[in-house]
Amino acid sequence: MNNRRKLALTAILTTLCFGCASSYTPREPGRISIVGATGRPVLVKDGKTYGFTGFSSEPVDAVAGNPEAEEHARTYVHRSRIGVVLYSLAVASLVGAIATHSNEPGHTVRNEVADGTLIGSLGLLIGSLVFISTAPGHLYDAINIYNDDVSRRQGR
Repeated sequence: MNNRRKLALTAILTTLCFGCASSYTPREPGRISIVGATGRPVLVKDGKTYGFTGFSSEPVDAVAGNPEAEEHARTYVHRSRIGVVLYSLAVASLVGAIATHSNEPGHTVRNEVADGTLIGSLGLLIGSLVFISTAPGHLYDAINIYNDDVSRRQGR
C-alpha cells in the first residue's frame, strides 16, 4: 500500500473515531438516562449530571431514595474499585517479576520467586477482570429499578 493510501485510510479512520456529540438532555422528570456528554457517558436525572466512573459515589447519589437501586449502585462502585485495585496490583507484580528475573547463572531462587510472582500477577489479573466485568450489570440494574419505581409512582 502506498503512502497516500495509508494517509487517506488513517484520515478516514481518525475522523470516524471522533463520532458525533449531542447536547440533548432527557427531560422526563425523575427518570435517569445514560447520555454521551463531553466525550464520556454520564447519568442525567432532572437536568443534573452524575458521573459513573466507579471511583465516586455519584451513581448512588443518582438513585437516592430507592434502597434496592442504591444497593445495586453501591455494588457497582465497590466492584469497580476492587477491580481497579486488583488490576493495579497485577500490573505492579508483573513489572516486579520481569525486573527480578535474571538470565545469569546462579540465580535459581531469585528466578523461582520471579516466576511465582508472575503466576500470582496472572491470578490478580483474572480476578480484576471478574470484578470489572460484573460491575456494569449492577449499574444498569440500579438505573432500571429506579426508573421502574418512578414510572410506578407516576402511574405509567
